[in-house]
Parts: sequence; structure tokens; C-alpha cells
Amino acid sequence: MANLITLKSFPFDTLEILNEESGQMEPDRWYEAEIFRKYFAKFLSNGVYFGNYKNYKENSMKVTSDGGLNIRVATGAGLIEGADFENEEERIFSLERPVAGERIDRVIVKLDKTLAIRETQLYIKEGNGTTPAILQRNDNIYEICLAEVTVKSTTNITQNDVIDTRLNNDICGIVNSLITVDGEELYKRFQDYIDTVVENLVRKDQDIIIEGNIVAKSIKQVNGKTFSTNDFTDAYKSKLDGIESKANNYTHPSTHPASMISESSSRRFVTDSEKNTWNNKQKAITRGTGTPSGGSNGDIHIQYF
Repeated sequence: MANLITLKSFPFDTLEILNEESGQMEPDRWYEAEIFRKYFAKFLSNGVYFGNYKNYKENSMKVTSDGGLNIRVATGAGLIEGADFENEEERIFSLERPVAGERIDRVIVKLDKTLAIRETQLYIKEGNGTTPAILQRNDNIYEICLAEVTVKSTTNITQNDVIDTRLNNDICGIVNSLITVDGEELYKRFQDYIDTVVENLVRKDQDIIIEGNIVAKSIKQVNGKTFSTNDFTDAYKSKLDGIESKANNYTHPSTHPASMISESSSRRFVTDSEKNTWNNKQKAITRGTGTPSGGSNGDIHIQYF
């Protein structure tokens, strides 16, 4: 077949074939451990498992003080560069007290791929004074740090001396899938879809709030490309201010009897009955973001947010 390229892949069933050099039947597929490690490393990050497996959860590989110069490492499991590790029982380490001052030691899980070792190891790596030991990471060795422990020359180790570093992705981390989705892009696409749907909807204004004797109507408008409830621009709010101001600022025409007297910026009637007649005819129009209160029958309140 033209232009056919064989890609590196696995796994496939093994067949016994004849080795022409040895004259023996041998498997035609061999898979080294490195192939499996690289496979898992493609979609699982380094670190500690926090899952339900054996109920390890958030206590997986957690380091705590255990009296004197002792520390305790809880049971747990994890993954380093595609290689699985598990601590099936709690481990206790006794740290050495410095002659003077203090020292920061690290609790390490190490993957060692050298032919002489080929395993994962849990151990204590002593620091240089208050400088923690450097993690070794190369083709054969990869170390992650579970915790940093301050060891003092004058006092024993307390829980305050133990810093949990399992959540620090730079030196340890929690095992997660490396297959991710761009959440921001996904949200944008979803929002665009919603906007398109909303643009084609006609919403009837049916939101009515009854507060005391006031009936308040929820006003809806088209803003840009989306329909929204009570979503007014500053320009619309200014118009509402004008409506309220003019509706509640009644002034009598100049043709009223001369018996009317002026007081401040408004006018009043001589008799209470005449004044009440005009007050009953005029209704209040108010607006704001709060729920309407007070007022009387016929008053109008425009609520927006």
C-alpha cells in the first residue's frame, strides 16, 4: 500500500514465530516496562493518589509528628513518571538531631530506574541547615517530596515543624488526569449558544409585585444582543428620573385665583378641600432598585437593577 507508515504503538497479542538465526520459535512482540510507564505518564500526572482506593483519600501518604524526633508516614499510593507506588502500612522514621541550630529535612518518594535498583523508595533526605535538600530528577531518578520537617537542636519535633507539601505541584502534587478542557473557551461557546437562543425568544412581561396597595411592574428591554429583566443602562435610568420628577412636581397654572399664595417652589390652595381634591387626582411615580413600599392605590413604582 502506497504512502503507508507504521507508527510506534502497543499493546498487541504476541505470536510465536521462527527465529531464523536461532532456529527457535520466539514471541514477536516484546514490551518493556518503560513503554508502560510512558503510556501512563501521557495522561496521569506525578504525585499522590487522593481517591477512594483503599479509602486513602486526603490522608494518602500524609506525614505527621510522632513524638521525640519521630515522624509517621501514612498509608497511601501515587504515581511517578508513569510508575505506580504504594505504601501499604504506616512507616515511622527517626530523624537525627542537629548539633546546633536547625535543619530542614525532606520526606521523599523516589523512582529509581537504574538496572541495579528498579523500584520506588521512601526515605528521608537531609537538608543543609535551613536549605532543604535538592530533589534529584534525571533520566533514571525522579524524586517527589511529601513533607518538609524542621529538626531543631534543642526541642523535639511537633506538628508545627511538619509542612505538608503534597499539594505543591512543583515538588509533589496530587495525581490528576492530564487530559483537560479549556474551561474558558467552553464557557464562551456555551454563552454564545445561549445568546443565540435568547435572541429568538419573545418574552412577555408577566412579573408583577404586589406590596401593600402598590402594584409594581417589572420592565424588560433588549440590551445589545440579549434580553434581560430590569437591566437598564444609565441613559434609561436618567429618563426614569425625569418621569418621577415631572410626575411628582405639580405646579398650578397662572389662571388660578389670586387667593392662592406662594410657598417655596410650590403652590397651595386656600381651602383644605380644594387642596385635597388636587392631591387625590395626582398619583406618585417612583423608581429604584429596592422593593416598593408605602404609597397608595394608583401609585406607580418602576423597579430596576
